[in-house]
Amino acid sequence: MAPATSIYLTAKQRNALLSRTRKRRTSLSEEVREALGLYLDLSPEFDKESLAALGKEANASLNRSIARLDEAIAHCRTAIASLSS
Repeated sequence: MAPATSIYLTAKQRNALLSRTRKRRTSLSEEVREALGLYLDLSPEFDKESLAALGKEANASLNRSIARLDEAIAHCRTAIASLSS
């Protein structure tokens, strides 16, 4: 068993964590360990600005993918409609 460590969370952080534990059926400790593990896997040079830029880039990529999928769906619908008539 890991040694006990005390941490202080804001009420907002605690409520968000508790909400996540209910959804994922985990414990508060598991969620904190997982979050800390993800954080520690980042390079020490990786800062908030880098993370924000990465998130923005990922979101833009996702939006492009969604647009392409919407075009593909529209094309498939057109093709199906022409085959049906």
